[in-house]
Amino acid sequence: MYKSMEITRERVATFDTDISEVAELELGNSKLGLGVIMIMAAFVGVWGVACLIGGLASTDGFHEIGRSLTTAFTGM
Repeated sequence: MYKSMEITRERVATFDTDISEVAELELGNSKLGLGVIMIMAAFVGVWGVACLIGGLASTDGFHEIGRSLTTAFTGM
């Protein structure tokens, strides 16, 4: 009976080791994914600011900016 208990403990210890290795791998993958998402969000933000500056530079005055914003929000 004692030998069967030792075998069970060895199996549980081996299973526990496998779980800890998988958890570390999953944590690394989630950090990598989060980093990629943050970098892509930064690129989108920089692109948006560049487009905003380009749009403001191409207007003739504040009146046209106001009219364009009103058209953009209302669709009229």
